[in-house]
Amino acid sequence: MRKLAVPIVLLCAMSVIGCRPYGPDSTFNRPVPGSPKLLSNSGAIVDRLDGWGPVQQLRAGHADTSGDYFHPVYFPSAKDPVYTVRCERWTSSCEVEGHRVRIPSKARPAGGADGHLAAVQPDGWEYDFWQVRSKPANGGTLVVSHGGRTRYRGDGLGSDATAAEFGLAAGVISGEEMKLGRIDHALFMHVRCTSGTSVYPATPGTTGSICSDRGNAPPLGAHVWLDMSEAQIAALRVPTWKKTILRALHRYGAYVGDTTGGSVSWGLQGLSGSSYTSFGRTDPWVDVARSAGLERWRGSFYFDMDSGVDWRRHLKVVHPCVANRTC
Repeated sequence: MRKLAVPIVLLCAMSVIGCRPYGPDSTFNRPVPGSPKLLSNSGAIVDRLDGWGPVQQLRAGHADTSGDYFHPVYFPSAKDPVYTVRCERWTSSCEVEGHRVRIPSKARPAGGADGHLAAVQPDGWEYDFWQVRSKPANGGTLVVSHGGRTRYRGDGLGSDATAAEFGLAAGVISGEEMKLGRIDHALFMHVRCTSGTSVYPATPGTTGSICSDRGNAPPLGAHVWLDMSEAQIAALRVPTWKKTILRALHRYGAYVGDTTGGSVSWGLQGLSGSSYTSFGRTDPWVDVARSAGLERWRGSFYFDMDSGVDWRRHLKVVHPCVANRTC
C-alpha cells in the first residue's frame, strides 16, 4: 500500500492536538517504572503541598477570558501569515528574537496575564511565547515578553515560555483526551512556589517563584507520582473524568513546570479552549463538563480535583535519576 507523505504536524492539526506531543523517548512520554526510586524527602514535600491547601480545581469554559491561564496550541500551515518575533523582556537571552514564524490569523493567546501561545511550524519546530502583547491579524510583528522553541517530535525541553522551560504542549490535558478517557503522557503541574532549585527535566538554574520558607518545598522539575494501582483507581467513588486523570498520574506522573506566585497549592495544566474557539469551534472541555453534569458558575465549569482521593497518602516524589535514566 502506498503511504501518504503527510507531515506529522498536519496530522496533529486535524484535531488541534490529536497526536501525542514529542517523541517516544521524551521523558513526558515514558511511563514510571515499577517501584521507582523516590526522593529522600518525598513524604515531607507531599506534606508541604498538602499543607498549602486543596488541589486546584480544573476549570473549563473560560477560554478568551482573563481567567484563562491554560496553554493554547496551534498548527499553522504554509499558507498562514508570517510574523517576526520581538521580545520585550530579557531580549539578549530570547533565542527566538527576530525569528519568522507562521501563526493562523485567527489564533489567539490565552486571555490571562501569562498570555501563552504555541505555534507548531510545518517544519516541526514548536514556538512558545509568554505574554503575547500584540498580534496583528494578517502577519507583521509579534510582540511578546519572552519565548523559546523546541522540536515538537523531540524531547519538549529547553523552550523558554514556562519557568522550567518545558514546551507549552508538554503535559497539557486536552478535552479530546478526556472524551476518549485516556491520557498517554505525563502531566504539567504548577505549584505555589519552589525550593529555589531545579532538577531534571527542568533546565538547570531555573527556579520559578521561590518560597519564603524553602524547607521541603518542591524543586522545579519535580516528578510527582500517584502510587495507586489501576484496580485501586477503578474502585474509587469518583467521576469517570477524574479516573482518567488519576490513571495518567499513576502511569506517567506529573512534572512541576511553573509556579503560581503564592496562590493555590498545586494543580494541573489544560489545553486552552482558545485553541478551538479562535476558529469558532466548541471547546471539548465544555462538552466534558456538560457530560459530567457540571453546571456553569460565573461563566465557567469547575472540576473538583481534591475530593475522593487521599492525596497525602498516595502522592510520591520520584527521584530525578528516574526521568534522567541514571538509576
